[in-house]
Amino acid sequence: MAKMVLFSAVQGRVLEEGRPVSGATVEREYKWGWKDETGRDSTRTGPDGSFAMPAIERSSLLGSLLPHEPVIRQSLTIQHAGRSYEGWLYFKRNYRADGELDGKPLKLVCRLERPAQRHGNGVYGICEFE
Repeated sequence: MAKMVLFSAVQGRVLEEGRPVSGATVEREYKWGWKDETGRDSTRTGPDGSFAMPAIERSSLLGSLLPHEPVIRQSLTIQHAGRSYEGWLYFKRNYRADGELDGKPLKLVCRLERPAQRHGNGVYGICEFE
């Protein structure tokens, strides 16, 4: 059975006007098209605004044998002070660890004062690559 990384490990910092945001909730969600599986988890930022989430991995015998195009919808939403911010929206099309950024680890800086926008590699949100 092949190991399939649906969402690579992610580390980040949440800032507002350059200051760390402590206690914000970072919600991660994915929808895996192959198995029609949806998952969600969350964490809170520390005093320095940092957060970390482990990789989400699955394995599938059929998925490793049958040709198909991987499609995993990924999102990170940040909740702070009664507001919701789109941090990361991306459609991952491979099962590789760190496959979202062509092998670079997911290290993000999320600035609450910035509008959500498109970044390189098809990513949308307020989070930028560190």
